[in-house]
Amino acid sequence: MLRITIELLPKGRLDKARHLGTGYISNDGTGAGGIGNYDVTLSQRGRPGCVWKRGRVIGFPRKRLGAWDLLFRVLQVTVGNRNG
Repeated sequence: MLRITIELLPKGRLDKARHLGTGYISNDGTGAGGIGNYDVTLSQRGRPGCVWKRGRVIGFPRKRLGAWDLLFRVLQVTVGNRNG
């Protein structure tokens, strides 16, 4: 399982960290070879224990691409293109 945590650090101060979001990405074990399928949950600011979005990434080439590529696909399927 991967956990991605986004925090705001005002002026770089760890003691003032504010939670902006947390994502959990877990391989569901149904892929084959170098292909993985993943379940995803995302939370929103200040509510790390509450699910905001759920999704699935299917057919991810986990041996060819890395964690940032997986995170990119997670954001595509859960949040979509919000910068358009």
